[in-house]
Amino acid sequence: MLSLSFPLQFKKNTVNFNSSISEDSRTLGMSGYIGDRFDYGSSISYQDQGQTSLNINGTYRTNYTTIGASFGQSDTYQQEMINLNGSLVAHSQGILFGPDQVQTMVLVYAPQATGARVGNTPGLSINKQGYAVIPYVIPYRLNDISLDPQGMPSTVELTETSHRIAPYAGSITKVNFSTKTGYAVFINTQTPNGGHLPFAAQVFNQNNEIVGMVAQGSRIYLRTPLTQDHLYVKWGQSNSEECQLDYDIQSKILQEKQSIIMTEAVCK
Repeated sequence: MLSLSFPLQFKKNTVNFNSSISEDSRTLGMSGYIGDRFDYGSSISYQDQGQTSLNINGTYRTNYTTIGASFGQSDTYQQEMINLNGSLVAHSQGILFGPDQVQTMVLVYAPQATGARVGNTPGLSINKQGYAVIPYVIPYRLNDISLDPQGMPSTVELTETSHRIAPYAGSITKVNFSTKTGYAVFINTQTPNGGHLPFAAQVFNQNNEIVGMVAQGSRIYLRTPLTQDHLYVKWGQSNSEECQLDYDIQSKILQEKQSIIMTEAVCK
């Protein structure tokens, strides 16, 4: 028996051509992936007795179920099949559907992070309610649970992107990811005489909550739901080691429609 295989890859798409020849049959096949949700396969076989058979199949993964379809035909039969696989998880906030049937799972919760990709499972992302079900975790061993912010709204930020857990066999373990919501704002600041603010100085809002820090080049980064605010910058305990600034980004939001807002302010 002779077998040949030719794998090819184009960005996120993969295709593999294969051929096999034996004493009484010949088979030509093709299989591959399109993105991280759809895989397919097809083959055609010819027997020396004159019988020819054709088989085609495909599987598509959604956040809620796995959809499979196949078609087979030869000189003596024809078969079509469609199947749905998945799981149902009931938790304190409702019911969640998953694409796989497994015993040990992880329930991920990342509020407002709709569209964030789950690094452990191709094609899986956080749904509109902030949840996702991860299958195929290994019980009694450390598993890395990670989120990729690509795909989620620009007004949401993950304050953490990974956790490590060791689940029990047959358990559903909940993992919470913290998020911040609001506009991503960069404020280029300076003192009244044109100087830079001290690096790593802390930035407080009017409720005396830390909302940011001064980075290199006297630039402040904030994730805030407010289009305007009054901020305090402190780098010591005395009154001489602090200053105050105001920002207003309402007009920039309407004009630029950018995911990151740049503005300037003088800290007095």
